[in-house]
Amino acid sequence: MLARLYREFFRALANPTRFAIVQLLRTEPHNVGQIGGKLGLEQSRVSHNLACLLNCGFVEWEWRGKNRVYLLNPDLAPILTGIEKHLHRYAPALDTCGVLNAESGLVRLESQTASRPRRRAKRMRSISGVSK
Repeated sequence: MLARLYREFFRALANPTRFAIVQLLRTEPHNVGQIGGKLGLEQSRVSHNLACLLNCGFVEWEWRGKNRVYLLNPDLAPILTGIEKHLHRYAPALDTCGVLNAESGLVRLESQTASRPRRRAKRMRSISGVSK
């Protein structure tokens, strides 16, 4: 069960939109409009991803006047700092890890062989008018 929770934690951060929101909120609290404006995202996309971040405990909110302002969960800041220290220290090893590179290659290879050849074959038949 703990391994699944770790996977979900990192999966939440692996989404580029949620990651960008978390990084922005590390600097200071923002409302939805400010987040969308600074990240160049539609308000609906920001709200959708904030719902996930709220549900999973990455962010909190508070009222500031008439605005709901989102801020990073204070428990998360030292965790992210610790991860970044590790990333800086081990960046070359992460970039060159043979195991990780092989796993990435397998995923790409499986997805290419499963879908692309069939699509190309259909296009070739329709262009040439010859069925095989």
